Amino acid sequence: MYSSDVYDATVCQTCGLLSYPGKCTYCEKIGLEYELTTIKMPYAAKLLFQELQAMNIVPKITLTKA
Repeated sequence: MYSSDVYDATVCQTCGLLSYPGKCTYCEKIGLEYELTTIKMPYAAKLLFQELQAMNIVPKITLTKA
């Protein structure tokens, strides 16, 4: 992953969805407070998540503090 397709993805810790840098459109729409975190993931995984969301299947990422 680190030599080929590493991607810095922004994830909302409240809803677990991929977000735009700086805001979570889902949490803003329903009026929730949110916190964003940047993680490293393969670009192919990000594309898979976006394609699943286009088919109305919502993959969520659960983050824990280490």
